[in-house]
Amino acid sequence: MKYKHAVRFTILCLFLLFIGLYITQALGYYEFTNAKKTTLTNSAIERFENDVKNGKKLDAKNYVEEEKHYNNMLSNASLTLSNAIETTFNTLMNTIFNELAKATN
Repeated sequence: MKYKHAVRFTILCLFLLFIGLYITQALGYYEFTNAKKTTLTNSAIERFENDVKNGKKLDAKNYVEEEKHYNNMLSNASLTLSNAIETTFNTLMNTIFNELAKATN
């Protein structure tokens, strides 16, 4: 009986993960973040062009937007856990599909 609950829980978790990723993709979060970076780049280009027209001294550091780094112990541990889950999931899926392929041949 506990086996059925574990399988249902796992399937439910995978389904909810899929729904979350699907909604994120459908809402265009990734495209939004890329568009935001492009906007920052365009504003840096405009500042550069204005500085060239005005004859100001040019320095690349004034036009490059530095990315913020949010690295801490928790984020590093989360990244490690995420990578471990990814590796396990890929191995599991490959094994399942290889076994299904063997069974159908």
